[in-house]
Amino acid sequence: MNRDEPTLERGRELGRIEAALDSALAGEGRVVVIEGRAGIGKTRLVQETRALAKDRGFGRLQAVGDALEGAMAWGVVRQMVERSVSRYSGEIREKILAGPSGDALRALDAAAADPSEAELGRTLHALWWVAVDLSSTRPLLITVDDAQWADHSSLQFLVYLSRRIADLPIVLVVATRPPAENAGPLAHLSVSRQAERVLPKPLSLEALAELVAARGVVPAWAVVTSLHAASGGNPFLARVLVDELDALGLPLDTDTSAGQVGKLGPSTVFRAALGRMPAEAVGLAGAVAILGTGGDPWQAGALAKLDAAGLSVAVEALTSANVLTGDGDHLVFVHPVVREAVLADLGPIARAGLHGAAAKALRAAKAPADRVAAHLAQAPRGTLPDAAEILRKAAAALLAAGDPRTAAAHLRRAVDETPDDAALRAELGRALLRTGEAAEARQQLLVAADGVPDAELVAAAASATAVVDGPEAAVAELVEAIAARPGGPRDPGRMHLEARLAVIRSFLPHHRGVASDHLRAYASLSGGTPDERTLLGLLAQMGRYEVRPADEVAATACRALSHGAYFEDATGSIDVMVGWVVAMLALISADGVDEARREIESARRRVRAHGSPVEFAMVANAALFLDWRLGNVSVMEAEAEGALAAIGAEEPLPQVVALRATSTHFLAYAAMERGDLEAAAEVLARFDSDHGDGPSMMPTMWLHEPRALIALAIGNPVLARTQAFLQRDEMLAAGVDPPTIPWRVPAVRAAMLLGESDHALELAEEQVSIARKWGTTTEIGAALRLLAHADGDRRLDLLAESVGVLERSPARLHLARSLIDLGEAMRVARRRTDARTPLNRGIELATECGSVVLRTRAVEALEALGDRPRRMVFAGPSSLTASERRVADLAASGRANREIAQELFVTPKTVENHLGRIYTKLGIAGRRELARVLS
Repeated sequence: MNRDEPTLERGRELGRIEAALDSALAGEGRVVVIEGRAGIGKTRLVQETRALAKDRGFGRLQAVGDALEGAMAWGVVRQMVERSVSRYSGEIREKILAGPSGDALRALDAAAADPSEAELGRTLHALWWVAVDLSSTRPLLITVDDAQWADHSSLQFLVYLSRRIADLPIVLVVATRPPAENAGPLAHLSVSRQAERVLPKPLSLEALAELVAARGVVPAWAVVTSLHAASGGNPFLARVLVDELDALGLPLDTDTSAGQVGKLGPSTVFRAALGRMPAEAVGLAGAVAILGTGGDPWQAGALAKLDAAGLSVAVEALTSANVLTGDGDHLVFVHPVVREAVLADLGPIARAGLHGAAAKALRAAKAPADRVAAHLAQAPRGTLPDAAEILRKAAAALLAAGDPRTAAAHLRRAVDETPDDAALRAELGRALLRTGEAAEARQQLLVAADGVPDAELVAAAASATAVVDGPEAAVAELVEAIAARPGGPRDPGRMHLEARLAVIRSFLPHHRGVASDHLRAYASLSGGTPDERTLLGLLAQMGRYEVRPADEVAATACRALSHGAYFEDATGSIDVMVGWVVAMLALISADGVDEARREIESARRRVRAHGSPVEFAMVANAALFLDWRLGNVSVMEAEAEGALAAIGAEEPLPQVVALRATSTHFLAYAAMERGDLEAAAEVLARFDSDHGDGPSMMPTMWLHEPRALIALAIGNPVLARTQAFLQRDEMLAAGVDPPTIPWRVPAVRAAMLLGESDHALELAEEQVSIARKWGTTTEIGAALRLLAHADGDRRLDLLAESVGVLERSPARLHLARSLIDLGEAMRVARRRTDARTPLNRGIELATECGSVVLRTRAVEALEALGDRPRRMVFAGPSSLTASERRVADLAASGRANREIAQELFVTPKTVENHLGRIYTKLGIAGRRELARVLS
């Protein structure tokens, strides 16, 4: 492709690209996917984009997908970062590496060392911050050409960036052939609502005539027509056909040449590009095609068996013919179609031989394992004596990068090299589990377990069995394996199998009784190992659901958490982290708030230092429950908004949906406490719109309660009762009825409004009974308050008892409710003097907690007594929303916008927007005055 040739019939496409660039200049990022078949002109559009961006002052990163590098973790990301570094040396290079580019390389190196499932999320987030930093001083253009050959991990990053690009001055332009299947990151990027697709059309007859005329000859119209029919208007193929006509000595300006166009065969591309070149040039082209974009000229020359003189001649011939172009220290094909033609001409045996030779040369040069492995995967077996170890090392990096499919392919090949290596088969089995190929995974894991009697392999095989034959079969398999296991009941291998059995049973409601008895046998564990902590965490969860004594559950949860050890276990797997969250909920439900607070702060430090948005939201979910328990309504609201913002662009996996449900639940609570029923209904409706057709799970069950409370607030007790009973039925179907999120509260209030006082009393007494069984002062005090509403004859005594119990509880909002209810009941009973004390105390607590509704009710009760309490004035700091106050406090403490954004897992622009609103509300000019105003 000659850059001097005109860009024809691409004005519409370039106009859309210019609009994207202008949008980024205004601070709103855009994604453009240029999609079309080979030769249609995608690369030309990418080049034009880069030129337009340069004229506008953009920073520019670029990469080109490569079939060989598609098997290397983070190949495209490394390519664009290393290109930005490689042109510099000395002090300038060191300065660049000390900034975002160095951060990117360090993030990739750290990921390669930790092939855990959770590491991918952290790496993607770290790379996103690199993009944020690179675009902080000037807008940034990122282009990826031939993305159909990009590695899986880099494509995942492009999707991750595309979902978070709106707040950044970045344009991401991805040129690709149409995705081969409607799955995978490239397909997601092409069809996502964040991306605008540009589909270059074939050239018209007139444009094709202009393209040919640019060579200095006005073509005959019959030749143009034949060229158009043969090429389909594809610019690259048309150029190749013209080159071939020229090589055959057929004039373009004569009608008689038109008949020859249709006779050019399928090998035209290779023949036109290389068919008349010396053998040395053809051999070098083959070597460059085999090595891919990462190979340098000397490596290619050695592979083609050329000496320095021969290499120089071959390079000159290929660059003069516009087949190759120099790219720094590399040779690359001007067009990928030519490279494909070269590879096709080599044939499979020659290609395999060259890949083998490349693997040997790269191994001798101590090249990275992933580059050697990419060639080994296509080379003859036995190419290198340590092939299996190289493939294994490359597979580990691919797993860390979230590409289990390529990792499994490498490991299959490694097993072919050393079929008796049981540990290698085990790694293959684990990789296959992550690809979803459970049947083959089970086979490999069981074979490995025969060679290496490892309980972890048996447990992993059972996980595969659960997918293939169902969880019942997996349970039977594990029970049999445990029975056959030598050693005592505390044998480490046996404990691992017991932990996996407990995890699988926890998802089977009809196994709940057996699972409960099974877990109780481990109640005395110390929590000294990950398996012990898993068993204890599940036991604590079971204790909460089965309403065992709260102090027993709290002690079990504390041993499971083991002063942060359980969280450390969880950092390798989101699924394990779910176990940490449920152990935390059990602890908080048991009023173990001091231990929970310490655990959450420790987890926050870990996530802030090296965490992903999902991990941030999981810790936030535990904090939400604690804040609700303590009555910190304003903090809870900010926490819920922050969690939803952090995972707003995440894939709706079950864990993510559960996190959104929990955050939505508490955000609705907070809105109701502020008296904003419309906002509460809106957050619930937003969740239903996004996930209403999803499967039922514990966090989605709890959402019926705020729906019922809203129905009560708007005077619809029938709807409130319906929602409460929906929660009851779903909970009973799951075999749980914990008192901590009670469906009976709205059900009792609805029954009272509907005149069903006997039913209301029955339900309230049930709640008291369950609360006493659980044994926390929080639940007992709240249940007594509920019973007071249903039992008018004993209302004053029950409310006084509720206050007395809640005085020993950490739940200040519950205490405020009981105090205010008691004060109102005393006022109605004409004990006006007695009523003032609980009402005034209730006002203080409601104000501290941030419950506007509760405070307003207490103020109105005092006014009915003739008092004139001070009303809240929403001005100054009090006018800030919970999220604004959180940002304002962080800014006042001296943190920069970037630091605040990192701590809250949002974009710097989000922080900037918050601060703009904060300054306006507070009537100040900027950050310097924040501390004074907030104090």
